[in-house]
Amino acid sequence: MKSTLFLFLLWLGLAGPLLAQEDYDLANEYYTSGELDKAVALYAKIAKNKDAAFDIHKNYFDALQKLQQYDEAEKYLKRQIKAFPLEGMFNVDYGVLLNLIGRRDEATKHLDAFANLIKKDDNQIRYSARYFINANLFNYAEQLYLAGRKNGNDKFIYELASLYSIWGKIDKMLEEYLELLGEGENSLEYIQNILQSRVRDEEEFAKMEPILVRYIQKYPDQIAYNEMLLWYYVQMKDFNKALVQGKAIDRRKKLQGYNLYDLGMLAIENKEYTAAAKIFEYLVDRYKDQDIYASARKMLIKAKEEQVKNTFPVDYGKIRSLATDYAQLIAELGLQETTAEAAKSLALLQAFYLNNKDTAIKILETVTRTPGLKKDLVAQAKIDLGDIYLLKGEPWESALLYAQVEKSEKNTNTAQLAKLKNAKLSYYKGDFEYAKEFLDVLKLATSREIANDAMHLSLLIGDNLALDTTEATLKEFAAVDLLVFQSKLDEALAKYDGLLKKYPRHSLTDEIYWAKANIFYKQGQFAKAVDELRLIGAEYAEDILADDAHYLLARIYEENLRDREMAQKLYLEQLTKFPGSIFTVEARKRLRNLRGDNLN
Repeated sequence: MKSTLFLFLLWLGLAGPLLAQEDYDLANEYYTSGELDKAVALYAKIAKNKDAAFDIHKNYFDALQKLQQYDEAEKYLKRQIKAFPLEGMFNVDYGVLLNLIGRRDEATKHLDAFANLIKKDDNQIRYSARYFINANLFNYAEQLYLAGRKNGNDKFIYELASLYSIWGKIDKMLEEYLELLGEGENSLEYIQNILQSRVRDEEEFAKMEPILVRYIQKYPDQIAYNEMLLWYYVQMKDFNKALVQGKAIDRRKKLQGYNLYDLGMLAIENKEYTAAAKIFEYLVDRYKDQDIYASARKMLIKAKEEQVKNTFPVDYGKIRSLATDYAQLIAELGLQETTAEAAKSLALLQAFYLNNKDTAIKILETVTRTPGLKKDLVAQAKIDLGDIYLLKGEPWESALLYAQVEKSEKNTNTAQLAKLKNAKLSYYKGDFEYAKEFLDVLKLATSREIANDAMHLSLLIGDNLALDTTEATLKEFAAVDLLVFQSKLDEALAKYDGLLKKYPRHSLTDEIYWAKANIFYKQGQFAKAVDELRLIGAEYAEDILADDAHYLLARIYEENLRDREMAQKLYLEQLTKFPGSIFTVEARKRLRNLRGDNLN
C-alpha cells in the first residue's frame, strides 16, 4: 500500500513538467504555423510561471503585438518587471510597447529609469545593451556603454565600436578603434581588417582621412597612427600621400627603406607609375650604400619605363634613355639575380620599341645561359625570346620556346603563360580549334590575368565560329591581330578598314572598332580614337566591350583632351550605366578628383 502511494505521488511530481513541456511545444507549433490566438492562449498559461516566461517571451510578446492585444501585453510585462526589476529583456520590451501604443513620454521615463538603475553594473550594461540594440534604441545602448566607461573597469571600446557600426556612425566607430590603437600597435592589423569588412561604402571610407589626421596631430609620438593613415591611403590608392607617411615611419622605425620598397611595388601593381617612380627615387637617393639600393634603382627604371610605355604617343627619346639606364645598371652590377629582370626589360625595349630585334635576342640568350639564375626567371626569358621571334616573323622558333617552358615549368603560372602564348600563336595562324582547346583549359588558370585573357580569346573564337562556319573572316581578323602584335600599326589599320567594307555588320565589327580605337590611342590620334569608341557605344551598347570602351573614352577626355567637364559626365555615366563594372572603383576615384572632393 505504501509503495503504491509513493508511486502515485512520484507520478504527480513528474506529470507537471511533462505537461508544461507539451504546452510549450504545442504553443511554439501554433506560433510557427501562424495560429496566433491558440499560441497566445497557451503562452499565457505558461507565463503564469514567471521563470518559464524567459523561454516563451520572444514569441509571446511578438504574437500579442501582431494580435494588437496591447492591454494583455502590458499586464504581462508589468508582472515580469515586478518579479525581475533588473531584467533587460522585459524592461526594454515594455518601453517598446509603450512607444508602439503612443505613450512616448511614459516610454522615455521608464527606459531612462531602467538605464539609470543598472548603469553602475558592467555586466548588466553588457546584457541589457544588446536588447536596446535589437530594438533599434541605439541611443540607450550608447548611454549605457558610456556610463560603463565612467565606472573605470572597462572602456567598452569594442562594444561602442560595434554599436556605431550598426548605427551607421562610421566616424564615431573609427574614433573608438583609434582609441584602442593608442594602447599599442598590436591591434593595428585587427582594426584594419574590421574597417575593411564594416565600411563598404566608398564615400564613408573617404571620410576617415580628417579623423586619422586629427589623431596624428593629437598624438604625434604614437607611430601607430601614421601606420594607420598609410594603410588608409593605400586603400584609397593615393600613393603620393602614402609616401609622406611611409617616409615618417621609415625614419622613426629605422626600417632601411624596406617598407617603402613594398609601397612602391604596390603602386606599380596598381598602375600608379608616377607615384611609384617618386617612391623608388627617394630610396635611391637616401640609401645609396645600403642593400636595398640595387633593387630600388632597378625598380625606379621599371617605374619610369611603365610611365613612358603608358603615355601616348610614346616618347622614343625617353625609351632610348631608359635603355641606357638599364645598360648602365647591368654594367655596374653585372648580370646576376638582381639585374636579370633589368636585362629582360632592356631586351623588350630594344625589340618592341627601338627595332633592334637581334640585339634583344642576344641579351635574352645571355640571360638563359647565365649560371645561378632562378629556373623561373630563365623560363620567363625564354617566353620573351619567343615573343621576339614572333615579332621577327619566325613563329616556329616561338612555338619551340613556348613548348620548352611548358614542359620545364609544369603546373606553374609560367607554364600557363607559355600555354597562353602558344594558344595565341595557333589563333594567329588560324588554327582555332587547337587554340580553343588550350584556352578552355586556361580559363581556370590561377593567374587572373591569364584566365581573363584566355576567356576573352576563347569567347571571340567561339562566338564567331558559331556564326561563320567558313572561318574566313576570323582568319583574316586574326592575321591583322598579328600585325598589331608586330607593331605594324598603319598596315593593321588599313586591313581593319578593309574588313569593315568586305564584311559589313559582321559579329567582329565591335572588336574591329575596339582594336582601331586602341591603335589610334597609342598613336596619339585621340580624336580618331574617340570616334571609334563612340561607335561602340552607339551600335553595341549592350555588348561586352561597351564597358571598356566607355571607360577608355572617359580617360581620353580627362588625360589627353583635357576636357574635365566631359570627363566628369562620362565617369558619372560609367557608374550608372555599368554598376557592376571592374572600372567602378577607379571611375569613382577619378570623378572625385575631378570634382575636387578629395581636397583638404
